[in-house]
Amino acid sequence: MINFLRRIRRDLVGENKGSVYLIYAVGEIVLVVFGILIALQIDKWNENHKAAEIEQQYLLALKEEFSFNKGELERIMNRNKLNFDYALRILDNTGPENPEITDEEFGRLLTNSFSTETQFDPNEGVLDEIINSGKLGIFSNKELKFALSSWSGILYRVRLQEQELLNMRSRTIELVRNKANLRKVLGDLEYFGIEQTKFEQGNLHLLKSVAFDGHITGFVTMSWNLNNRYYPKLVKEIDKILLLIENEIIEN
Repeated sequence: MINFLRRIRRDLVGENKGSVYLIYAVGEIVLVVFGILIALQIDKWNENHKAAEIEQQYLLALKEEFSFNKGELERIMNRNKLNFDYALRILDNTGPENPEITDEEFGRLLTNSFSTETQFDPNEGVLDEIINSGKLGIFSNKELKFALSSWSGILYRVRLQEQELLNMRSRTIELVRNKANLRKVLGDLEYFGIEQTKFEQGNLHLLKSVAFDGHITGFVTMSWNLNNRYYPKLVKEIDKILLLIENEIIEN
């Protein structure tokens, strides 16, 4: 088309038809500009299409990551509930009177309460990559962008409470280690090559200790707070993020 206009322009110049030539010259300019605009529009479409593909890839990866984290959080909540239940049974037996449970049962309750720590450790590889690489802006949904950027702050507040519980757990274990016949608490230690204790002292005296009662009480209340005030907020946030992600995923 441009070559055709150029031939017309040469003919018009040769025939000294200036006004007509001007019209064709303007037409040629308009055609070139129009072609450039089309090329730019195609480039923009290609960029948007590529960005949309990357967004979909990240959405699918985030869905998998947060789905896994929800399952992991539910597992941690169940473990924390077990710790809480066992520790609460210990509290049922503390006091100035002689306890009605045996040393063996007390040892099982202690072991089950404190053998496993409670700490939610989610996978954040995909989210970290998105945020650290500055690709959060690739998501078109503003609510999703805000939820993803706010996740670390919500998780941080939960981790503070978890750390308080871990500290109380450590202090209680230290108290038991210093005041109890630890081999009797732990029971069968043949796996470690440790024989049964030769000391006759039992551990029921701990149940009469005000300090021990205070440690268990602190452990119970902190465990309860995690499962009833802090972890539910995480569950709610994960469900919200998963719903936002699901709404943005385009099914093939």
